[in-house]
Amino acid sequence: MILMSVVTAIPCLHLACTRETPKAVSTAKPPPTPALLEAGQQLYNKQCAVCHGPKGAGDGQAAHLLYPKPRDFTQGEFRLVSTDTMQATDEDLFLTVTRGMPGSAMPPWELLSPEQRWALVYYIRHLTGASGSIDPASIIHVPPETLKTAEGLERGRQLFAQACASCHGPLGKGDGHQTIHVDNLGYPIKPRDLTAGIFKGSSESKDLYNRIVAGLPGSPMPSYAGVYTDEQLWELIYYVQSLVPPGVEERVRLRARHIRARRIRGGIPLEPTADAWRTAHPVWLALTPLWWGDDRVEGVEVRALHDGKELALHLSWSDPTRDSSTIAPQDFSDGAAVQFSLEHDPPFFGMGDAGMSARGAVQIWFWKASWQDDLAGWRDVENQYPHAAVDWYPGQRTYQHGEPFEVSQAKTASQDPEFMGGWGAGNPLSDPNRHSAAEEVVAKGLGTLTSRPPALQRIQAKGLWENGTWQVVLRRPLTSNEAGDLSLRPTQQVSVAFAVWNGHVENRNGQKSVSIWHALQLE
Repeated sequence: MILMSVVTAIPCLHLACTRETPKAVSTAKPPPTPALLEAGQQLYNKQCAVCHGPKGAGDGQAAHLLYPKPRDFTQGEFRLVSTDTMQATDEDLFLTVTRGMPGSAMPPWELLSPEQRWALVYYIRHLTGASGSIDPASIIHVPPETLKTAEGLERGRQLFAQACASCHGPLGKGDGHQTIHVDNLGYPIKPRDLTAGIFKGSSESKDLYNRIVAGLPGSPMPSYAGVYTDEQLWELIYYVQSLVPPGVEERVRLRARHIRARRIRGGIPLEPTADAWRTAHPVWLALTPLWWGDDRVEGVEVRALHDGKELALHLSWSDPTRDSSTIAPQDFSDGAAVQFSLEHDPPFFGMGDAGMSARGAVQIWFWKASWQDDLAGWRDVENQYPHAAVDWYPGQRTYQHGEPFEVSQAKTASQDPEFMGGWGAGNPLSDPNRHSAAEEVVAKGLGTLTSRPPALQRIQAKGLWENGTWQVVLRRPLTSNEAGDLSLRPTQQVSVAFAVWNGHVENRNGQKSVSIWHALQLE
């Protein structure tokens, strides 16, 4: 089959495929061929269709969880263009695939080989139904940059106040008086907070020139072609760049990292503040919220240790509030999860892929602050509403007829499990006698998350919130004899991804901040 000959000739996207220092790779555009188009279709189905939909209509299985919404390719309209006709060139699409779309859930795909990225470009063109033919005369010519001066920055500030502040705000924080707009499909769209370092494309001078001259098709951002001189445009660009604090843009950009699990002796502490964790190298991993908000969790710092018998991961992230109650319907818990894939070429980073083999299911360690508190005693409605009126129920094991009955006596643990559906059926989430602040779950795509049986739950965890920061340690034996269970060994490298929930902003279930795949290397 032609497809197999093409795909096997193209490197995979896993970090294990790029352990050596990467050599210079040509990004030259290859000619479109049926084989390359077929390879693009396979990549699209594996990595893109879950959001953009099987036909590219922006209606993938995950689309309802995402904001901004996935692009509808069938409309043939793209945000990032370098032409004065609002058409995207193939090179524009290639850059978008490579960089991702900061400010959305679309990750960068720079780990794909250039040929793979071009294959995706050609397949996306196929989904639009357009040939991709662009009039060369429509391509925006970016003139040489002018000298940056203090006087020019001041003029740029004045231009910003005149042309941009009504949407982006006087200080570029996205808080102008016209704060809510809709895109061409009617979805709400907010002006970008330029100080956060989140740019569609990047803040490089050439990219900003194209954004200002071409506008953002399908959004309220207009074109300023012919409105200002080139000198004025460069002064405006320099001012916009000055709004971004040094290092911020790189800090929030999703990039694949290597995490090294240092081998130690004497056991791994579960206490997050133990001295042993200071010996592990911290790695900062940027996160992106699936449903975008300015109060997002920007990233998580990860450390890893193992002793040949157990593996432990130390996660820390900023969170101004400690949210650990889920009793009231309006309350949601802080949480964190680590996702593992043993596949050489891992599945889609969002909960795996139903089309993968049994070994391709992702394994997840999931911690919640509410479970942490439940270790001191299961909390239920009697804790939230201690003065509620209650009645006696047949499942009550300790009540004697004729005695006074108070809500404090109605605790879940005092009931007969046969009258408590989840607990009686063995659901670990319903068991009031919790033994760990975390659980092990498996998934093969959205909607397939499944708790492992209680007998196979070997994860231990402890979280500590202090001074606006969570520190969480998750620890588990390296090996397992159970089929389909996560089993690791020293010197092994696996793919890992991370997720964080902020209960204060009502994160729960699919509303969370996530990372892309990273490489975890055990010493």
